[in-house]
Amino acid sequence: MQHISSDNRADGAPLDDGVEINRTTGYRLLYGDNGLEFRPLVLPDPIPIGRQILEAAGVRDVESTALAAILAGGGMEDIRLSEPYDLSGRGVERVIGFRTDTLYRAFLVGRELIWGRREIRGEELYALADLTGTEALYIDVPGGTDVHVKRDSVIDLSKPGIERFIAGPVPAPEGFEISVNYNGIVRQIRVRPRDLISSMIETVRPLFGNPGGALVLIDTASGRVLEPAHTVAQEGVQAGAQLQLRAPIVRGG
Repeated sequence: MQHISSDNRADGAPLDDGVEINRTTGYRLLYGDNGLEFRPLVLPDPIPIGRQILEAAGVRDVESTALAAILAGGGMEDIRLSEPYDLSGRGVERVIGFRTDTLYRAFLVGRELIWGRREIRGEELYALADLTGTEALYIDVPGGTDVHVKRDSVIDLSKPGIERFIAGPVPAPEGFEISVNYNGIVRQIRVRPRDLISSMIETVRPLFGNPGGALVLIDTASGRVLEPAHTVAQEGVQAGAQLQLRAPIVRGG
């Protein structure tokens, strides 16, 4: 907890007793409203109760608001409305007020996670987990395959049981690289075995300035036109393949 000096009232006006400015001491913490976007609060008491923190944040319906603290070590714990909480002694820097009376519990990289929304986004989990650049988050599935948590994932914490999020290596990119040539311009794209050839055509079209009309992909090595309704796997396209994008040749009768 950062200890600061404040010369102002809560409304920003100087404290003036008619003779000189009355300097007061405050204690600063960061408050998040229902999530991880924080703003600073200044409290006169280093050991406020939960209700005082919420009132300082301008929360009117404190009875329907749950308060959770993010501890210096990365764990979290809830703060009851009537509970005196020694902010400076615990090293708490951030608290979140959730507009709910229900808190969901999980474990994030071995530390307790307390959350006041039914769903939590992957980007929020990553912000709280503080991983290295070579690590990713996974949902622990005992006896099964752990599920990779992407930053745009949304996880439902209200399901039965307690979710456990663990750290693991960043998964290798799915699929493989191929080359596509259009009028002498070559672009590299990543494809997956299940992708349709027709989808590949629409994916690469913008890479060459969105040429109009019907287009086909041709295997450069064999000269074979790939069937648009088939998948990459069905057409035998493999890593490093070289394809050509062009208009279909119309053969006369």
